[in-house]
Amino acid sequence: MFLEVSQLSVRYPARAHAAVDGVSFGLSAGDIGVLIGPSGCGKTTLLRAVA
Repeated sequence: MFLEVSQLSVRYPARAHAAVDGVSFGLSAGDIGVLIGPSGCGKTTLLRAVA
């Protein structure tokens, strides 16, 4: 596995709910990953947490 993320959660101070909660995924070498979702669903937050 080139990249593996297991049960990633991101919480911001003073927020009632997690911005990202329990996300898991894996990518093998040569795979291409795509994040799709509506505005405000946590795509950028997820990428920043993994970077």
